[in-house]
Amino acid sequence: MLRSISLKLSTRLKCFFLPKRLNHTGVNKSQQLHSNKIVNEINNVTNEDILTKLKSLRSVPVDEGKEIKDVLNQPLTKKELELDEELTNFLNEFKHSQTHITTSNPTNTTNTQNIPNLNTSTVPFPFLKSLTKPEEPYSSQELYLRQLNHARTTASLGAKIKDTYQPHMDTTTPPNIEETTIQKLMAANVHLGQSTSLYRSSTQRFIYGEYDGLHIIDLNQTLQYLKRACSVVEGIAENGGIILLLGTRPQWKVPLQSAARRMNAYFVSTRWIPGTLTNPTELSRIWSKQEIDENDIPTGRTLTHDEMSCIVKPDLLIVLNPTENRNALYEAMKTRVPTIGIIDTDSEPSLVTYPIPGNDDSNRSVNLLLGILSKAGERGLNKRLKQNSKKRTI
Repeated sequence: MLRSISLKLSTRLKCFFLPKRLNHTGVNKSQQLHSNKIVNEINNVTNEDILTKLKSLRSVPVDEGKEIKDVLNQPLTKKELELDEELTNFLNEFKHSQTHITTSNPTNTTNTQNIPNLNTSTVPFPFLKSLTKPEEPYSSQELYLRQLNHARTTASLGAKIKDTYQPHMDTTTPPNIEETTIQKLMAANVHLGQSTSLYRSSTQRFIYGEYDGLHIIDLNQTLQYLKRACSVVEGIAENGGIILLLGTRPQWKVPLQSAARRMNAYFVSTRWIPGTLTNPTELSRIWSKQEIDENDIPTGRTLTHDEMSCIVKPDLLIVLNPTENRNALYEAMKTRVPTIGIIDTDSEPSLVTYPIPGNDDSNRSVNLLLGILSKAGERGLNKRLKQNSKKRTI
């Protein structure tokens, strides 16, 4: 009840409980002794007595209620103002001391429940039901609350890290070839070649040096060959050619899907079937075919028998691991299909039409190079669609 009454109101109630003759300045000795006796009695009053007195005021008669209102509406005297100031200072000191006790001794949960005017935000763990002993490990509830306290107080402190390398961005939002730098290629481990024991002499022109038993690939040449491959991919996509992506490792399935979807191409992620290019009359017979327009939209026209039995082969083959897919490269050479491949220090660059020197074992390296090539194909596709839309408007 006392906490719900303002400081000014509580002072006026105390003045109302005192006899009216104590408010006069001129008093004799008997009155002074009598007033001292009343003050001593008031000092002996406990909080329970005050609470019972205040509860009894709930059912005050109308006449007495008017008198209380008149007393409360009266302006404060000089002594009452001084008393207000002293009480305010005392309550502020009391609150500060209690909050200091609770923060220094968080294990004393019984005392914090009995402290009035205590802000729950000052308690470190206000909703903690029970605390473990010092020699016992923290419970799951304590760990959760401490983690919340850490996130609210100190987790946001410290330096703000910027320009960090995030590998998953190479698959979702890869950079363009203009945005690609040697620093990005090095961050993706493109410069790391194979062991010196697996060295192939035909890759000598791509090797920068040797370090700790590994060959280091020259990233200047990687960036140069990558720009040439991107221009080839962009030109084929702009002319409406068929691009086939080949990567036969299970961890490359998701990057292959996103890259093929980005530039409207096709991909093989499981196994290269021998004879896909050299024996298309047998293999392409089981493939479903449809006619599409300039904007890669199916026309829905029923194809004839000759159109269904025609040979379908890609205009460009991009191989992520050429060493493991030499059969596909041999078939592409026989059918005169240009190829782009990531050539490591143990691969043969002469089997690929447009080699890209780089690390073909690291997922970061392959994802970055594949993402850059797919962005080039997406640019060519957008150019073709934009030109077709202009022709329709004309």
